Amino acid sequence: MKEFEEIRKEIEKSGKTPEEIARIFSSFGLTPENPELARKLLEEADLEDLTPEKISEKLKKISDSIPPELKKQMADLIMELSNYIPAGPMPEDVKKFIESWKKAAE
Repeated sequence: MKEFEEIRKEIEKSGKTPEEIARIFSSFGLTPENPELARKLLEEADLEDLTPEKISEKLKKISDSIPPELKKQMADLIMELSNYIPAGPMPEDVKKFIESWKKAAE
C-alpha cells in the first residue's frame, strides 16, 4: 500500500487528538527535516507537478465544495495541528486562507 494511503487510513481510524495526529505524521517520517518523503507523498497522491497557480486553483475548487460548518471545523483542526508539527510558523497567506474558512460558517 502506498504511504499516502497508509497515513490517511491511520488518521481516519484513530479519532485522535491533534498532538497524536502530529505524532502519526512524525512516525511516518513526515517532518520538515524530510522533504523527500513529502515529495514522494505528493507524487503518490498525483500532485507532484503542481505549480503555485495550479495549487491555488485546486484549493479554490475544493474549498468551494465544502459546507461552511465543515470548513470551520477543518480550520480549527488545522490551526490546532499546526501547534504540534515542528515546522515553524504557518505562512501568513496560508493562515489567512484557513482563517477565511472559520469566517465562512458565520
